[in-house]
Amino acid sequence: MSFLNRFRDVFVFVGSLWAVFALNWMLSGGLYQYGLVPRNIGALPGILVSPFLHAGYVHLISNSVPLLILGCLVSLETRGGRRGQFRSICLALILFSGGLVWCFGREALHIGSSGIVYGLLGYLLGSAWWRRDFRSIIIAVFVLALYSGLISGLFIPMRGVSFEAHLFGFLSGGLIAYISYRTQKPPRYS
Repeated sequence: MSFLNRFRDVFVFVGSLWAVFALNWMLSGGLYQYGLVPRNIGALPGILVSPFLHAGYVHLISNSVPLLILGCLVSLETRGGRRGQFRSICLALILFSGGLVWCFGREALHIGSSGIVYGLLGYLLGSAWWRRDFRSIIIAVFVLALYSGLISGLFIPMRGVSFEAHLFGFLSGGLIAYISYRTQKPPRYS
């Protein structure tokens, strides 16, 4: 698998965030109505849509950069370079973390892909914990060195920031890493 092809899903995902941002800008913020509002039945589609909505350029950039870095690291970490692995992890993160925010989050409009950023962080750290192989541990050490400051965002509520998405994303990422570890077929030696 070629180097760029391995990361294609990551680039497509981040590109889709920018495309939705541009569309929302053209619609004068009309897509915000599809954000996630906890325990509101009408806002259930927000579980899938809210990660694609961002409050402004700064919000989008602050999510895009770590998504590119962590997403590429997830693509490197996955065994055998299986196509679709990043996609599967992202979809699971969207569903798990969004579902938890919908069930337990503050009554507010939750938008942005920071839950996925924290989910990828949780996944990479969880993979190192469960797999304990050289590649996963090296990636986890690099991630901790680069993004250890994100850990405070798990527990410190800030006005206008969905710390629930951060926390539930991180926990979902760890759970997905565990499920991936438990369901992965052991390597075959010839």
